[in-house]
Amino acid sequence: MSLTGRRGQTTADSLALEDLADSLGLHVVAGFSFYKDPWLSSVFEDEDALTREFVEAATDGRAGTRYGVFGEIGTSLDEITPTEESQLRAAARAQQETGLAISTHCTLGTMALEQAAALDLAGADLDRVIIGHLDLEPDIDYLVRVIESGVNIAFDTFGKEWFDYSPPDAEGPEGQQVRHRYNRPDRDRIAALVELCEMGYAGRILLSCDMSGEEAWLNPETHGTHGYSYLPLVVIPQLREQGVPEDSIRQMLVDNPARVLAVP
Repeated sequence: MSLTGRRGQTTADSLALEDLADSLGLHVVAGFSFYKDPWLSSVFEDEDALTREFVEAATDGRAGTRYGVFGEIGTSLDEITPTEESQLRAAARAQQETGLAISTHCTLGTMALEQAAALDLAGADLDRVIIGHLDLEPDIDYLVRVIESGVNIAFDTFGKEWFDYSPPDAEGPEGQQVRHRYNRPDRDRIAALVELCEMGYAGRILLSCDMSGEEAWLNPETHGTHGYSYLPLVVIPQLREQGVPEDSIRQMLVDNPARVLAVP
């Protein structure tokens, strides 16, 4: 489980993570990043300072928590802004110092190839990079190109079949904010995932549920009913029904996260 920490996170948040880990019997890996613009721009000073923030989060901790992964490192819809590119480079530099994995956010599944290229150019270990939310753009040719770049990809929005998405500065007539009612049926995610497994790519895929309160009530039959248990209780049985072998399921749920998220 990965939670994103940002500057100013309170000690109470850290204690809540510890309590959650103890009560569930899980090893919780906390993530550190500044997400994407406009949130990133509000705290951005310079790339060196940003790199130090990442390194200190991994080595000294923030508010009592020593973070175990850099992420979500986000980019905007159909573009990477200059500050977002700086954060990608800073995360890559911090990875070189700490060895931690990098987990990214692709807005609606866009800019994955560009993220991989930017991280590679900055010296990141792509074997320890997870490009996130790619099941929001389940085009097989696109996904194969991303995997072949050397990164791992996340099918991590299962259950998020309906949600509203608004770019931060999108405005309609007379300043009205533009709302996008977005739909991605899980059947599309599962069909793409089954095909990728048949092609032999299970060793490069991680599975999870990206969830927030708003999206839970927008999806009452998935997140609203099952919460995080939606993945093991609903999705995994469907993968089995579609013929995905148990060793591939274990790879995507257990082996790949253990490999990528291992702390040196």
